[in-house]
Amino acid sequence: MTDKNRPMTIKSNAGKSSSSLSLSINPLPINSSTLTQQFADIIRRYKYYCQHIQRLLKETDKSYNEISDTHVLTPEKISKIHISKSDREYLDALKTRPLALIICSQSYNGKSRFVNELLNEPLLPESPLIDKNDVVRMNHPVNGASLNISGSFELINADIMYQAVSWTAVPRDDLVVNGTNEYHPLTDDDNITDDYEQQETASLEIRKPLELLSDDLQIVITPSNQKLNMKQIYMQITENIVPIFIYIIDQDILSTNDIEELRFFRSIVPNEPILFIRIDQSDNSSSMNEAPCVQTFRQLCDLGFLSLLSSESNDNTSDTTPLFQSDMIDNGLLNFSLFLNYILKHIDRLTIRAVSILQRSHELCLDLFNDSAFDMARDILITPKRLSYAREKEKNLYESLVALTNSKQNEIQKLILQAVDEMHEVLTDEACSLEIPGIELTDQLTVKHARDLKKCTSVIQEQILVRLNETIANKLLDSINVLHDNYVGTLTRCLFSLESDRDDDESELSTSKALQELFRTFSWNHFPRIDPEFKRAVALNILNSLSEAKLAKSVCTQLNDRIRMSHDSFETLLKQLEHRHSDRLKSTEDKQQRVRKECTPKIARLLLESTSLKDLIQYGIPKQGREIGRGQYGVVYECKNWANHQSCVLKSVMPPDDRHWNDLALEFHYLRRIPEHPRIVKLIGSVIDYGDNDQTPVLLIMERLKRDLYAALKNRLEFAIRMRIALDVVEGLRYLHGLGLVHRDIKLKNVLLDENNRARITDLGFCKPEVMMSGSLVGTPIHMAPELFTSKYDHTVDIYAFGILFWYICSNGVKLPTNFDVCSSKDILWSAVKKGVRPERLMDFSDECWIIMTKCWDTQPSQRPYLGEVQEKIEQILNNTRTTSV
Repeated sequence: MTDKNRPMTIKSNAGKSSSSLSLSINPLPINSSTLTQQFADIIRRYKYYCQHIQRLLKETDKSYNEISDTHVLTPEKISKIHISKSDREYLDALKTRPLALIICSQSYNGKSRFVNELLNEPLLPESPLIDKNDVVRMNHPVNGASLNISGSFELINADIMYQAVSWTAVPRDDLVVNGTNEYHPLTDDDNITDDYEQQETASLEIRKPLELLSDDLQIVITPSNQKLNMKQIYMQITENIVPIFIYIIDQDILSTNDIEELRFFRSIVPNEPILFIRIDQSDNSSSMNEAPCVQTFRQLCDLGFLSLLSSESNDNTSDTTPLFQSDMIDNGLLNFSLFLNYILKHIDRLTIRAVSILQRSHELCLDLFNDSAFDMARDILITPKRLSYAREKEKNLYESLVALTNSKQNEIQKLILQAVDEMHEVLTDEACSLEIPGIELTDQLTVKHARDLKKCTSVIQEQILVRLNETIANKLLDSINVLHDNYVGTLTRCLFSLESDRDDDESELSTSKALQELFRTFSWNHFPRIDPEFKRAVALNILNSLSEAKLAKSVCTQLNDRIRMSHDSFETLLKQLEHRHSDRLKSTEDKQQRVRKECTPKIARLLLESTSLKDLIQYGIPKQGREIGRGQYGVVYECKNWANHQSCVLKSVMPPDDRHWNDLALEFHYLRRIPEHPRIVKLIGSVIDYGDNDQTPVLLIMERLKRDLYAALKNRLEFAIRMRIALDVVEGLRYLHGLGLVHRDIKLKNVLLDENNRARITDLGFCKPEVMMSGSLVGTPIHMAPELFTSKYDHTVDIYAFGILFWYICSNGVKLPTNFDVCSSKDILWSAVKKGVRPERLMDFSDECWIIMTKCWDTQPSQRPYLGEVQEKIEQILNNTRTTSV
């Protein structure tokens, strides 16, 4: 009888809650109590983050359902933002499945030594006689054990076996399941039978109150003799858990079988990292030779588990790369701090991946909102203009057609005469050979009845008129091709898009009847012979009786009538179209307002939370230094080191209500989405501190600069430096406007300077895409353009604000303009601005500078210059200054 392996699981169902987020892993050797406490802190931290992730997932689903119900996005776009099935399964797994350490090894002894050291008690027997053992599950808090096959049925009854029995170590006999077959999973396929593939692996579950496992953590020990179906074992031991794989190396090097098993494991789960822990076989670890360690490291590098490059240099949060690189710890029983550090990083990668799923979904949703808002704004703007354009162009078309038709009457008369001359012989020849059906002729080819004679003349007349009508029409169209191609064609296309096609045959018939009225009637005194000569005579008589002048006049009249009818029809249908679009645009405006005021802020807040949670997991809460500034909505502190940035600032904002939360979330979103630019202050990251239940500060971490423009002007600057600063601000505004963003709060304190006095724009609290602006009154009073009070404004409000800023730059000070200083209240100031009051001209202002600022703060937004023009003018001033100084 040979031994078959069974999995052993050590697990706990009891948990503790904690809001502690800061962890400190002691790099020095630590005792078991400290190890247990630090390990418990890591698990509680993981569960704490999972709770926030599940809350965000729940709120995200609720918001997406509301978006779907309000129909602000198309069903196709709604399907894009919903979290995929695989991602949702991953998120649900973090919520419902416990963490489990999967302990693998070259031999059973290596696993038992590591587990006993980890648990700080000799739970598993360490006997060299047992080298083919199975996996164990340990359960807290009641002593006991059970043996199952894949959860199907129980092999031993723990209540009977361990009733009134107290034990501290698992009996060896319970770790062995006898069997008759022994296979290796990597041998030839011919040696593996179907029965073997169907075999179940026995699982021994141990329940014991262990402090390390008190936070719903399990330890799963895999079979030492892994000659069973490895894929089946993997599926069994990882079912309903979140695995962390640990491989104990207790031999000098990896054997051939070890290498093959690891390679096979990698083929089954290519993205699962493994922590390799080398332990010394002897009791004296100091006698360990480094050569086996180096050799083992090279073996693992060759297998692709380890790399000579540091794992910290790689971004392992991407879905296209392994979640976290494998690692190796030497002297693992003495370096538990490194073990804890790996567990912490691995668990962080799990939660980072989860929160990244939510973050990407939120970003995509906001991008779709921006696109949708742009489309709706364009529709609202363009549709009335299109209708007005169509009405104006159709009116011009109608008047042009009438004038053109009247001016062509003489030309039409000549064309008719030319057509008659050209067709004279052809028409008479066709009339001679024309067969006239339905008449009775005598032997002398005369008609028997007068009605037949009338019918003969009518048939010949009809034939002549039809052929003549075709010829005249073709010549008319060829001669007046502009009328046909440009005018009639355009009108027809317009009508075709608004009404159903008219009956061309009916139109042709009415035209033919009108032409027939232009001809004289024929009277006959006797019944002639109906021979070719008679037919020729009738045809000639008809042709000679035509009146070109009357026919031309009739043609022009008919054309004018048809053009007028088309014009009337066009106006009627255009009014109907306007009515339909009016209702549709009203619905579009309501939808646009809902996107602006409800949907976008809500998703932006979720994005702020998901991104902040991700930054919190990766980098922790930044350390707050001394206060360096205070504003209306927050306090700015020093922050010396965070997220690999040595010098940054911490803006702490505590939103008092949902409106301020939404404003902050939108600021964060738009600032974060701006690509890095030298004239815009860089946002490094954000963290939400949930530690205080009464107050929840949002911490925005940004790059640190030397001072703001207000402080710089208080100390006065050289003229050339000030012009360079003005150019930097213009460059930054042009960049924002190019992205479709409007800052809406350009002022001295929102312009920061570095050590070289180069400017960067900051505080995008009121910054929004132009299509997302709802007309709210925002900004600093003296920098606010008059149209801000009408709730209808665009990006030109930034140009106005720059004009005021440029006044301060040119004045080289921070004193309020006298025209504004006399206003005793904000309302009086706003009233004065709306009446056209602007800052006064100071004595040292040059004409060029004064012209720039006065044009920028023009009352009419359309009269304000483009920022490109402003940039060009300031560059000329700066170049002239440099030339003069030289």
